[in-house]
Amino acid sequence: MLPSAHVEFTWAVTNAWQRLRRCPAPQDLDYRLLALAAVLPDLIDKPLAIFALPDANAALLYGHTLLLHLAVWGGVAATGRLRRWLPYLLAFSGHLLADRMWGFARTLLWPLRGRQFHQWKDVGSPEAFLRAYGDIIRNEPKLLAFEAVGLVLLAWVIADRKLYRKDMLSRFLRTGK
Repeated sequence: MLPSAHVEFTWAVTNAWQRLRRCPAPQDLDYRLLALAAVLPDLIDKPLAIFALPDANAALLYGHTLLLHLAVWGGVAATGRLRRWLPYLLAFSGHLLADRMWGFARTLLWPLRGRQFHQWKDVGSPEAFLRAYGDIIRNEPKLLAFEAVGLVLLAWVIADRKLYRKDMLSRFLRTGK
């Protein structure tokens, strides 16, 4: 899944959760932080793949490992703020589900399945990275379907939250609410 769809799906699920009366969600969530949490594994891994570990031939690195996610959840739980940070943690770890990481067990279960990550393509430079993602877009039609669904979900959030109104959009951009 591309970063935009991670955000769109996260916002739509959160919006639906907040609208459910039987299962109320916190109303003071910051959608900007939710977006950051939803793409954080990629924000960790993509710069590493290009600049720090260009010879790894992997785009899914530490940010996509169960070990890191368990450590983050454990760290937050140790602070006693698990309930407050739960939506952001769900967005962060939901990234693993959206990327279908069960198909990349070598990375997901790193280092239990060895010290190497799931091998993919050369993504060791910005140009190689763009080529690799261009190949994915051309060869994976389901990815484009997810992106299209994500745009529909984003349109629903915009309509539901009235973000087409200048005042509402301005407030949303300033506060994340």
